[in-house]
Amino acid sequence: MPHVNVNLIYVGWENFTTSDKELVDAACWATRQTYWQVGFDIFGFDAYSISVADAAGYAYIDSAVEAAWLTSDYTIPGKSIDVFLVKDYAGSDAGISPCPGTCNKYETYPTRTGSVVELIGAWTKVAMPHEIGHYLGLDDIYNDPTNLMYYSTTSGSPSGIPVLTFAQGVKIAQHCFTSLP
Repeated sequence: MPHVNVNLIYVGWENFTTSDKELVDAACWATRQTYWQVGFDIFGFDAYSISVADAAGYAYIDSAVEAAWLTSDYTIPGKSIDVFLVKDYAGSDAGISPCPGTCNKYETYPTRTGSVVELIGAWTKVAMPHEIGHYLGLDDIYNDPTNLMYYSTTSGSPSGIPVLTFAQGVKIAQHCFTSLP
């Protein structure tokens, strides 16, 4: 089964509660279930942390520019998608990701070398796989609110699994971070 690895990077680690970590665990499980629909797997969610002091203000993301700096300053080497988890992201966005994500994580600002995802309650289970989808090359869509890549985090429902199509599965299997069986 084609698969990709994900690094979870908690930005401002001390600010995350036990409930927040349970929310992230649920989002990881929902991410795997979403991608399994098209015969794709997310292997290993390796966890990393950046302390509040070391985050140098990145614990609260107030712009797309700041999100790009965060991913550039703290990338984890290797062929895994870096997902930076933050408690607060200003504005109406629940996250941001390059589309497609770079194959060279040593690129510097202004290139985003990872995805940034805000914890937004149960909707984190949609936001995380959505941003990973962008990194894997999937664009937003505007005509199917049940699809994972619907432009709003209201795709699917926080208790359901958003849909991916066969064509989307083919596209993500072609990303440079995808490992084939």
